[in-house]
Amino acid sequence: MHLKTNKIQWLDILRTLAILAVIFIHITSPLVNMNYIKNMHYWWIGNVVMSASRFAVPIFLMLSGASMLGKEYKLGEFYKKRIVRVLVPFLFWMVAYWIFRWTMLLPKLQPQNIQDVIKWAVDLFLKEGISKHFWYIYMILAIYLFLPFIGRALRKLNSSTILVLLMGWIMLAFACRSLPINQYCWTADYANKFLGYFLHSGYLVLGYYLSKLPVITPKIRFSAAILYLLSVGVAAIFAYYNSKNAHKLELSIYSNLSVNSIIQSIAIFIFVKDLCIKNKYISLIQSNISDYSFGIYLVHIIVIGILFRFGIYWSFAYPLISLPLLSAMVLICSLAILFVLKKIPLGKYVAG
Repeated sequence: MHLKTNKIQWLDILRTLAILAVIFIHITSPLVNMNYIKNMHYWWIGNVVMSASRFAVPIFLMLSGASMLGKEYKLGEFYKKRIVRVLVPFLFWMVAYWIFRWTMLLPKLQPQNIQDVIKWAVDLFLKEGISKHFWYIYMILAIYLFLPFIGRALRKLNSSTILVLLMGWIMLAFACRSLPINQYCWTADYANKFLGYFLHSGYLVLGYYLSKLPVITPKIRFSAAILYLLSVGVAAIFAYYNSKNAHKLELSIYSNLSVNSIIQSIAIFIFVKDLCIKNKYISLIQSNISDYSFGIYLVHIIVIGILFRFGIYWSFAYPLISLPLLSAMVLICSLAILFVLKKIPLGKYVAG
């Protein structure tokens, strides 16, 4: 996700909402996967929460586009900053997750000698990218390689031309909706993986375009809120009927590149654009979550894994209670880990 350089509150609000949505997705997905057919009441709760959170990754990408594509960069300085701010923390957390995944194995399944450990670590990288949520980091690092050139090209285009490009991108995403794009593994099908990266990069252009819109009026903001609610309803209903017709869970409507997810992300972006939080306490909490968002993204799966290991997951209470409580626990624990890590010498360089 993009690491900001300038404090613009509405961008910070979007970043906060996006990381909260990421946590909700990862907390809720087991509920959705485990309860289809078995407990449809619980499943519907999870389905609606998941449908309401699909803007998470798109908004992170749109933030990168909104805050970075409008600037001219010296290539050396740009890549140096990305290495320090993204790649260095990522390398640290790659090692952390290898260790974490090893400790989470049953003792009889843990490789012991160096050769077996290396083979296990390589297999984990090839099959899951070490941890499945790392797919986003691999993608954003690839996109950053080309971002200065994308920005330079966009700044030469007028708004109408960019809008045409965006319409073409949406049609291309729709045309590619059935392609088996696996963003997690590194074993094969690299063409489709990098096609997925290319398609996701359209969100950067979308964020850049929407950031140039005039000041959002209350009427436009209200319309955006209605559009967001409609997108949630559409995703939830389509997820149900698609699964029913397929006789199994069929959640392609949740895809980051589905037209519904694109619409939902546009609605959230427009609703929040130019928004201002005046309450100083809420603003302080939101600002801190935004500042730590990259680190939260990196560490939160470890927190979820530990909580799950101790039996603390969505089933400890009714889902409307357990999901927000568990999400708050994950957020607070993630922030605490990052706060302590940043107090350690050199910790600030790897915390994220």
